[in-house]
Formats: sequence, structure tokens, C-alpha cells
Amino acid sequence: MLPRTTPFLPSSGPTPPVAKHYDYVIAGAGCAGLSLAYHLNQTRLRNQSILLIDQVRKETNDRTWSFWEAGDGPFEAVVWRQWSDVHFHGAAFSARLDLSPYRYKMVRGIDFYRFVAEDLRKNPNVSWAHETIVAIEENGSGARVHTEGGVYHADWVFDSTRAPRLDLPHRHNLLQHFKGWEIETPEPVFDPAVATLMDFRIEQKEQARFFYVLPSDPRRALVEFTVFSERLLDPAEYEAELRQYLKNFLRVDRYRVEKEEFGVIPMTDEPLTERASEHVFRIGTAGGYTKPSSGYTFVRIQQRTQAIVRALLDTGQPASRARVFQSRFGWYDSALLNVMQERRYEAREIFTQLFRKNPPATVLRFLDESTTFPQELRIMASVPPRPFLAAVAEVVWKRVRSRVG
Repeated sequence: MLPRTTPFLPSSGPTPPVAKHYDYVIAGAGCAGLSLAYHLNQTRLRNQSILLIDQVRKETNDRTWSFWEAGDGPFEAVVWRQWSDVHFHGAAFSARLDLSPYRYKMVRGIDFYRFVAEDLRKNPNVSWAHETIVAIEENGSGARVHTEGGVYHADWVFDSTRAPRLDLPHRHNLLQHFKGWEIETPEPVFDPAVATLMDFRIEQKEQARFFYVLPSDPRRALVEFTVFSERLLDPAEYEAELRQYLKNFLRVDRYRVEKEEFGVIPMTDEPLTERASEHVFRIGTAGGYTKPSSGYTFVRIQQRTQAIVRALLDTGQPASRARVFQSRFGWYDSALLNVMQERRYEAREIFTQLFRKNPPATVLRFLDESTTFPQELRIMASVPPRPFLAAVAEVVWKRVRSRVG
């Protein structure tokens, strides 16, 4: 783990002059943009000129990323905590699950920002511009980014700033929204060896609602309330749910809230393509890296940005992911989104059946889109077929109608 006093050095790095040309401009220095810059910097492409543009200086612990992973990943040095075992609480089913060969990992935003910043700071070919992006467009043999401070030209622009539309009538659009408290208790109440992956024991209110708990030691944990729905809740409701969960399920009455986090992740099957134009390539959520049915993004960002770097090394240009990446798993995602959006079957029951009837590692591989078709058939046999068949029929009908209409 990096020392807490490590400064965020790129904020004081060189600011490029107006209209300078770069090999690569990365528009947006969030998880996707920083991951791409880091992976570029581990190869000979570090000798290319790279510009990162973001209006925000990443100097605060503004978020956490939680994900499962087998073995060590590229950011293992900044994994804050990890667990081989997790609790799952569903509908009339609770279990402690062994995730092997996976581990559930937690990365704090500030540690990730500092780690990447320190790596990039050593490369004089990396520049930063802390400016607001106004427009991105093609420009002959390259592309250019307009900001409030100037215009920047590049051979390739990698853009993570475009938000999904979330208004296409033939697609499904839910939001994953969550509020978390990092709390400290006066007495030891948590088992730091076991995280809670999903706790559905709370009232669902015709939505998918669950908690997860990530303990860092016996007196500290991140407790997060998560909802899958079409609209956000009133701010007071998130806090009320957190207080009730702490009291009723964790039996915690005394605690201090040390940090808060709030986030919204689009869960959509809107077609999000990586190649926006000849020289503009979308990454992150803008490029469709967020798993539509679960919201998990961190590992998918690493897989795709590393693939982009390999393509640049091999051919000199980024290659879009193969359509198989979105084929049958895209249909699975659309069906599940339809089931949840149309309330055909309770999401709590779906996840309960998946983890009750299948090895945890198989469920995680399925969510990672790395299962075989026979394994997927066994997974799908875990849940009642009727609501999903109805969902598939409606998904097909919507797609056909959108094409002929």
C-alpha cells in the first residue's frame, strides 16, 4: 500500500501550449483514462507524446472499486483489502461462500490515483491539462479536442467523457445507485476475514435492493446501500436505510461515519461502440465497458485498455472488441434487465437461486462472460424459465420494431 502522504504529482506537471500535437490525447482522467495511460506507460509506447485532459484534479478519496479477480491484477499494489470468503444473504437462503480461485478485492480511489500519478510522473512525454472539454471532433488525419483553454490535436483521441443516452425506447435503462458509509465502531464488531457480497434481507419495495459490507479491521468497514431502479431515491432515504441496516442486521448502535460516498452507474443495453469516428475511440462506460446487468466495470476496463495497447503495439491503431464480446452475453444482459425493469421476477430471488444452485466461482465466471455455453445452460436452469422467455420475446420484438420502424 502506498504511503498516505504521497502527493498527486501530475496536478503540478506541464500544461501544454494551445494547438500542440500529441500522439495520444486521453479525454477524461477517471478510471478508464488513467488505466489506459498506465498500460501505455508500461510499453515502448511510453515514448509517444501523451496528453491527459480532465477538469478535476484527482486528489481526494472520492470512490472505491470492488471486484472479483483470480490471481494478481495490474493494480495489485493498491488493493486495500481482499477476501476469499464472502457472506450471501438472499430469499430464505444464507451462506458463507468460498470464492476460490477468485478473491473479492477493494481498491480505494485515492490509492489508485496516486499510484498511477507516480508512475506517469516519471515519464516526460506525459502532459496534463486541467481544463473543461467542450468538443471532440475529427480533423483530417487525426482528431482534436476543444477545451475552454485551447485546442489539442492528436493522432488518436481516447474519450471517456460521453454519457449514455438512456432514452432509447427499444432498449432497457436502469440505474445502479448507491450510498456508502465508512464507519468506525468503539468495539470490535466485524470479521475482517469475510466480506458481505450481497445482503437482500431488507425490504425490496419492488426494486433490487441490497447491502454489501467490506470490513477492513474489526472496528472499521464500508457499509453500502445499493439499488437497481429507474430513478434515484430521495437523499434522506439512503441514510435512513443505512441507519436501519446497521441497527437491525449488524446490531451496531454506536459508530462514527468517517467517509461517505455516493455514485450512479448506468445499467443499459444501449449499443455503446468504441469507435466513435476514424480517430476517436471511446473507453470506459462511454465505450460500453460497464457490465449492463451488474454495473461492474473495473476489471473490464483493465481487459479492454490492455487490449487497446496490444493493438497499438501490433498495428499502430486501436482495434474494436470482437462482436462476440457483445453477442450471447449481450442477450443475457438484455433479458435480465427486462425482467427487472418489467418486474417479471424479483431480482432477490434470481441472485438467490444463482448462488444457491451453482458453485460461486461458476456464477462469477458467468458474470465475467468467460463461461462455456453448456455452463450457461446450467446457470439459466437455476431460475424459472417463464419470466426470462417472456423477457427474451419482448427484447426481440423491440429490436425488430426499431429496425422496421
